[in-house]
Amino acid sequence: MAQNTKPIYSLVPVVAFGTLTGSIGLTRSDGVGTIGTDMFKIFTADATDGSFVTKIRISPAATTSTSMTASVIRIYISSITSGATTAADTVLYQEVAVAALAAAHTSNAVNFYEVAFGFPLAPSQTILVSIDDNLAANTRWQFLTFAGDYS
Repeated sequence: MAQNTKPIYSLVPVVAFGTLTGSIGLTRSDGVGTIGTDMFKIFTADATDGSFVTKIRISPAATTSTSMTASVIRIYISSITSGATTAADTVLYQEVAVAALAAAHTSNAVNFYEVAFGFPLAPSQTILVSIDDNLAANTRWQFLTFAGDYS
């Protein structure tokens, strides 16, 4: 098979978003969980040619000035898009320790976290997220995925 000698660039920019909210704590990190229950899909690569993912921005949000729970957010890459995940089809990409902080603060801006990717995902691969602890009332974590589809 001949190798590709020309650079490949993404064609369509994508900014996808997802949210973690409620009583959804998942204490394991081996990729086993259920999408929509304790693991949540924040990005799916283009079904035809895949996508290039640049980074994910993680931001706390709240409906009132309240304290977020310190925890660990886990980011996975998976070959499935729904249902139960296994260690054979879902792998941990990175963990992010998030601090207990005041979200929706009245006088201080809240910092975000960024996770670098910089590599392509195969067609229909997904990025899933989970959090180790249940979230405090009136709080959530928001995820922006910056990517580009190849087709």
